[in-house]
Amino acid sequence: MNTHNPAHDNAAELFRNGYDFEQAGRFSEARRAYEMALTACPAQHPWQYRLGCVFMKMGDAVQAEVCFRKALELQPDTEAYLTNLGVALDRQGRKEEAIRAYMNSVRHGGDSPVAFHNLGALYAEDGRTDEAIRAFEAAIALEPDAEGYHNLGLVHFANDDFVQALGCFERSVELDGRFAMGRYYGALCLMKNGVYAEAVKRFNQALDLDDKLVMVHRHVGTCLHKLEKYEAACESLERGLEFFPEDGKLHYQMALTCDALGRPQEARLHYSQARAARARHDGSTAN
Repeated sequence: MNTHNPAHDNAAELFRNGYDFEQAGRFSEARRAYEMALTACPAQHPWQYRLGCVFMKMGDAVQAEVCFRKALELQPDTEAYLTNLGVALDRQGRKEEAIRAYMNSVRHGGDSPVAFHNLGALYAEDGRTDEAIRAFEAAIALEPDAEGYHNLGLVHFANDDFVQALGCFERSVELDGRFAMGRYYGALCLMKNGVYAEAVKRFNQALDLDDKLVMVHRHVGTCLHKLEKYEAACESLERGLEFFPEDGKLHYQMALTCDALGRPQEARLHYSQARAARARHDGSTAN
């Protein structure tokens, strides 16, 4: 008995075309191809899933949610579908629903770090520190990478646990020597712990790797001031002010450094600018 179905073959070809369009970044064409394929074969849950991914790439989380839910109706408890449903819900600001989707994903799969990373990020945003740490540690256990250790370090850093945070940031750099943010946050931990000379070294390493990290100049200036290297501190703070001319913290640190250098007039100017910046900030907060 011949069970060959030409309609299915045509739909499969449409899906393959859609996938090629998606990989090429031609998302509108991919969407049309996937929708035509699903019109002929609506029970193809992987196709529904890929259509949802295209909607996500197009910034339409609402339509993506619809597709992921249809895929789950056809193939319940699929880890990838649940994880991406969580992403779509998170993009819509529905955090608790997103957390439930991620929890279902790890419950039914558990071998992918993505859901754990996303869970950790949501917990961290809500200040649920212990849960965030557990989620990031679970992600790292599955796939130890620089980004995972960095995320875990950020939770410890926000909790003022700079020793644990430093260990995480150093591990991230061990895994990826060009991971600038690991060096940057490691330097911040060292600065918080009063290890100023090593902090300066790591701040400069981070800036060498990523020249957009221009806030490094303020931190280096602060560290050099603590080391009583006032001329060098002043030079670094001046570079910082080139990028952030209205930064009150920069002006205040510059004022302290000018005082240390015996330049009272310059110090008064920077103290004044620091106060003005604080007033602007307080005024914008009140509004």
